Amino acid sequence: MAVTSNPQWPDDLATLILLRLPVKSIIRFKCVSTTWRCLFDNPSFVSQHLCISKRNQRIVVSYTDEHEHDDEIVLRMFHDTTLATFDDWFPQFQTLRAVSVCIHDGLLFVCDINLRIRLWNPATRETRFLPQYYTDARHRRYWNTIGFGSDPISNEYKVILIVRNDKPYKTPRLRCAVYKMSTDSWRELKREELHLVEEKTLYNSKNACVNGVYYWVASDYVPYWKHCVVAFDMRKEVFQLIQWPHIPDTQPNSTGELFIIPSVDRISLWISDSYADSHTSNHDFWMLDEHGQYWTKLLTIGPLLKVRMLLGFWNMGKGNIKILAYFTNRKVQLYDLQTHQLIDTGLRHKLNGAQFCIYTYEESLVTIRRHR
Repeated sequence: MAVTSNPQWPDDLATLILLRLPVKSIIRFKCVSTTWRCLFDNPSFVSQHLCISKRNQRIVVSYTDEHEHDDEIVLRMFHDTTLATFDDWFPQFQTLRAVSVCIHDGLLFVCDINLRIRLWNPATRETRFLPQYYTDARHRRYWNTIGFGSDPISNEYKVILIVRNDKPYKTPRLRCAVYKMSTDSWRELKREELHLVEEKTLYNSKNACVNGVYYWVASDYVPYWKHCVVAFDMRKEVFQLIQWPHIPDTQPNSTGELFIIPSVDRISLWISDSYADSHTSNHDFWMLDEHGQYWTKLLTIGPLLKVRMLLGFWNMGKGNIKILAYFTNRKVQLYDLQTHQLIDTGLRHKLNGAQFCIYTYEESLVTIRRHR
C-alpha cells in the first residue's frame, strides 16, 4: 500500500516511522489523506504497531481505595518508568462499579458486581458495553470467573464468563458463555463442555492470555487445595487441564499466580508457600512449554529479599525486563535479574488479597466499535 507519492520518501521508510508513533498522533494524522486513514485501519498495520508497543510497556495499578467504597476499584496508568506521573482512570468508570479487570492488547475488560461488562481502549477512547448475559436477581450469591483474550488466527476478541453457585455444602451450579466481539453476542456452552471445570474453583488471574489461550490457576473441591491450571482455547472454545509442576517439598497450601514472560511470549507460574515466613521461603518461577504440557523451572528468588508476593514481569524496552515484587515493608520494587539490584517504585499499599494488582499495558490501535 502506497503511503506517499514523494519519490524522495520511500513508502517502506514512511511506514516504519508511522508504526512507531503513539496512538494519539496516529489518530490525528488520519485526516492527512485517505491513503493514511486506510493504512492506519489496515489490520496488518494495527498488528505491527501493537507488537512494537509491547516492547515498551506501561504499568497500570488497580487497588481498592481505603477512603472510598470498599467495592470500587481505582485504576491508575503510569506514563513512564519513573512512575512519577499517572492518569487516573477511575473517573471513567463512575457509572460502573468495577470488581474485575483484565487487560489484553491494550484493551481493558471491566466487569461489575451486576455482571455488566465494558470494553475500553484508553488510547483511542473507544468504549463498548456488552449485552448482559446473566441477569439472575440472586447473582450476589454467585462466584464469577472472567477471562478476556483473542484468537491470533482470526484476530477475534472474546470474553469468557463463568458463573457458579457458591453456596456451601451444595454441588455448584455452573454456567459458562463466550462472547465474540465480531457478532456482539454470547454463546452458552453446553453442560458436557464443562465437565473438566465443573468440580473446580477457578481464580481470576491477570494478563494471562498467551497465543490464543487463556489460563487460570484452579483447585479441586476434593481434595482441597489440590492445584492445577485450567486453559481455555480461544479458537476451539474448549477447556483443557494442565497439571501442577511436580515439587516434592511444596506444602499443600502453596499458592500460584500466572504471568506472561514478555521476551518469549510464554506463560509462567509463580509458586510460593502463602503461610511461610518471608525470611525463609523461596519463590519459584516455572515456564510452560509451547505445547502447554510441561513445566520447566525458570528461576528462584531466594528468601533474603524478603519478598511477600511477586506481581509480574515488566518489559521496560530494549530488552530490559524486570520483576515487580511486593515486599514485607509494603513497598513495590523492581528486581533486576542480571544485576540483582532493587529499584523502589514509590508505590505503597497495604496488601489486601486480590484487591491490589499490577498490570502491564501497551497502547493499541485495536478498534472495539461496532460495525454498522
